[in-house]
Amino acid sequence: MGNFAHMFDGSLPEVIDLSALDDAALVDAAAGWARTENAACARKLAVMAELFTRRTGLSAGEREDWWVDPEAAVGAELAAAQNVSTWMALAQAHRGVVLADRLPQVAALFEAGLISEPLVRAIEYRTLLVTDAEAIKQVDALLADQVMTWGPLSVRKTEQAIDAIVAWVDPGALRRSREMTCQRDVRFGSPSDEAGYTSMWALLSAADSEVVKQRVEQMARSVCEDDPRTLGERRSEALTAISAGIQQLACQCENTDCQAAQRDATPPATAVIHVVAEAATVDAARAEAAGLATRADAEPDIHDGASDGDELPSAKEPEVDDPVPAAGPTRLSERAALPPAFCPALPAFCPAPAAAASCSTRPAFVLGGGVLPTQLLAPLLERATVREIRHPGDAPPEPRYTPSRALADFVRCRDLTCRWPGCDKPADGCDLDHTVPYPIGRTHASNLKCYCRFHHLLKTFYCGVGGWREQQLPDGTLILTSPTGHTYTTKPGSVLLFPTLCRPTGTLWAPGHEPTVNPKNNRGLMMPKRKRIRAEKLARRIDAERRLNDEYVAERNKPPPF
Repeated sequence: MGNFAHMFDGSLPEVIDLSALDDAALVDAAAGWARTENAACARKLAVMAELFTRRTGLSAGEREDWWVDPEAAVGAELAAAQNVSTWMALAQAHRGVVLADRLPQVAALFEAGLISEPLVRAIEYRTLLVTDAEAIKQVDALLADQVMTWGPLSVRKTEQAIDAIVAWVDPGALRRSREMTCQRDVRFGSPSDEAGYTSMWALLSAADSEVVKQRVEQMARSVCEDDPRTLGERRSEALTAISAGIQQLACQCENTDCQAAQRDATPPATAVIHVVAEAATVDAARAEAAGLATRADAEPDIHDGASDGDELPSAKEPEVDDPVPAAGPTRLSERAALPPAFCPALPAFCPAPAAAASCSTRPAFVLGGGVLPTQLLAPLLERATVREIRHPGDAPPEPRYTPSRALADFVRCRDLTCRWPGCDKPADGCDLDHTVPYPIGRTHASNLKCYCRFHHLLKTFYCGVGGWREQQLPDGTLILTSPTGHTYTTKPGSVLLFPTLCRPTGTLWAPGHEPTVNPKNNRGLMMPKRKRIRAEKLARRIDAERRLNDEYVAERNKPPPF
């Protein structure tokens, strides 16, 4: 790979005046930088693979059955350095190891920038089942010899070209469509999602997909033709209703004789959503909902994007003085004006407003879902349990390990997510971790933060000399020092939306003088264990997938009929 000593001197190539280039020069520049990008990615994977190999060597063998094993630990270390998830970093490290150990000739092309990272991913995936050392060496040589002759191919044609080489060398290593059973999944969220909405992607079997499709369509079309929602909106609400255990979709028409409008669409208490919002935002949402209902009653025949006559659920009376409606509320879109078929009961955590309130309300925040505009908060308030979150100020530490409900709510609303770099696990699914372990570190807002279970275990069992170290500031800022001495600073998730929650909560000790706690020598006994180590799971998976090809290999190996 060459010498990395002078790779990162803090400088990058100057950006030239692109307007001075003709079209051909721009295409040449794009191709040149693409090759540079490929080469840089190859070098990144190589250094990740080297660190992975060091961290998971023979000395790590006794921890292979740990739930947070050495592979996961090095994945977290590399993830923090890149600000990506642990699982993405671990996949990259695995790819680097495959290139170094199984596909060195393909790796050489990658290092030269001649092939792209997506192509390398495809090669890694489609050669996984080749287990014989001589066979993988032959596959590597054939790929390196032929891949540059393929030219531009579609994804499917690229897979077919790789499979042709694998089938020539080791027909039992072909990846079959039946493997998709293991890849079924449902995922939520995309960077392109609009505020207040989350996309969903699912990979189902064809039969299961048809079942879901028919049920959603049946429910979406079960209302009368006067329902003001589009078919797409009804499909969306039908899927949510089904997930909540509701069997019918209530019609939102105003016809008194509509049977579908009289259906009970109240969900059972099977799910809880946590929403963080300033008190002013909750007041504005209630006022906006009340104003919408009033306008709908007064002008039932005007279609301005809101439903004509639908009344939003009336909000419960707040425990504080009657709110003053915010000046100039934003008019609701049709989608936002219609109350959803499913509004789960949810605690809406409301931090106390600042002394000098802003002239415009801030959006709410759904733990695990992201920003929620005020108009989408309104329909959720009817069945919401509202609890005010109070900043603890200079309150003394609590005299026990488990924080009180008030303190726990404050910390979760301040942090919003797991505080580990690159992790976005919602705070309501996280542990509350003492930065300085209890009882030396007291139960106090300045010593508590949210960690998901994985990162909580990582901090607990990979700490001390040669491990991770932490420092928490009174405003919730967390400074992590990695085993290599690199530092990563994370701010509480509320710093942008709810900055009042990030006011200092009191100083427990002078900065830089935090007490240290030496981990116990036998702490590994408390680590949850894996049923099977990673190597065993991978071997079983490869063996199972290879057996799918037994019939094909037997047919291929039959002697010719002469």
